[in-house]
Amino acid sequence: MSYRNYSELSSHLTYGEKTTMKMLIAIDNSEYAIKVVNYVASAVKPTVKTTLFSVLPTMSSNLEKMEKDLQQPLFSEKVVELRWMVDEEKKKAKSKIEECRTILRNAGFSDDTVEVKMQDKVVGIARDIIAEAGKGKYDTIVVGRRGLSATATFVLGSVSNKIVQNIKDCTVWIVE
Repeated sequence: MSYRNYSELSSHLTYGEKTTMKMLIAIDNSEYAIKVVNYVASAVKPTVKTTLFSVLPTMSSNLEKMEKDLQQPLFSEKVVELRWMVDEEKKKAKSKIEECRTILRNAGFSDDTVEVKMQDKVVGIARDIIAEAGKGKYDTIVVGRRGLSATATFVLGSVSNKIVQNIKDCTVWIVE
């Protein structure tokens, strides 16, 4: 049997007894996050359990230690600036994830089917997303693709690329 979209597939899949599909939507501060959520809102039934997941930026604890050890005013000033920048990025992430939640609500998703999870970066964005997917036993991960140049993708990799290459037992949707 073939399916036209994820909604049809999710309504026909069973695992022993019928269960609700679980979808992890990776959100960052970009406009691509909005594209991803708009796509999910249009392609998925509002009964699918969705989790909006954001990995928040952190400041290396090594910088804090170096600041104390060096006791250099200029370095301390830069650490304060960096701390402020990280806090600003966290505020933007919270705002973006609320905007995404509103899109899903407007598409008919209830508060019972939409969960928001935010966590500080632990090992890396892609690896943190993969860890959450495993921990939460999600059926599908949805990520955006920013369109790095071929050279940048080769040298730096991309979050979506790393997820596709390393995920186990989970479908990955990449939204461009």
